[in-house]
Amino acid sequence: MKDTEHSQPALSEVTGTFHYQELIESRLGQPIATDLIEAEAQRLANSPGAQLAAGRTALGWSIEQVAAQLKLAPRQIIALEKDDYPALPEAAIVKGFTRAYAKLVKLDPEPILALTAVDTDKKRQAAANTDKSRRPGSPTQNQGYALGIYICLFIAAALAYAYFNLQH
Repeated sequence: MKDTEHSQPALSEVTGTFHYQELIESRLGQPIATDLIEAEAQRLANSPGAQLAAGRTALGWSIEQVAAQLKLAPRQIIALEKDDYPALPEAAIVKGFTRAYAKLVKLDPEPILALTAVDTDKKRQAAANTDKSRRPGSPTQNQGYALGIYICLFIAAALAYAYFNLQH
C-alpha cells in the first residue's frame, strides 16, 4: 500500500507549488507538446475572431446569447469568430460588429479592429481574385457566349441550306 501512496503526488503538491503541466507530464512520461500550445497562442494573437470567441467563452456565453445581445444573427457571430469576412456585409459594417462584440465581451476593440482591417483586406482581395472568372463579362464567359452564337448560326445556315436544296 505504501508504494502506491508514494507513486501519486500529494494533493498539496498539485495545488501548491507543483504545476499542473508538470503533473500531466509526469503521468504521461513525456513532455506536453509545448509547440502546440505556442501555436494556439500565436493563432489567438493573430486572429480577431479567435480573440472574440475566447472572450465569449471566458464569460461562459453561447453564440445565441451574444447574437441576442448584439441583435445579430447567430450566423454572423459564427462568421466573425471564424474570420469569414466574405460572408459578412461591407468592411465598415464588419468593423461596427467587431467593435460592439469586443466591448460586449470586455475586450479592448482597437487591437482587434487593427487585425480585422488587415484580415478583411486580405480576404476580400482573395475573394475578388477568385470571383473574376465568375463575373459576367469576363473573357472566359465572353468566349463561351461567342462560341454559342457561332454554333447556332452554323446550325441555322446548315438547316437553311438543306431546306432550299431539298425543294429544288
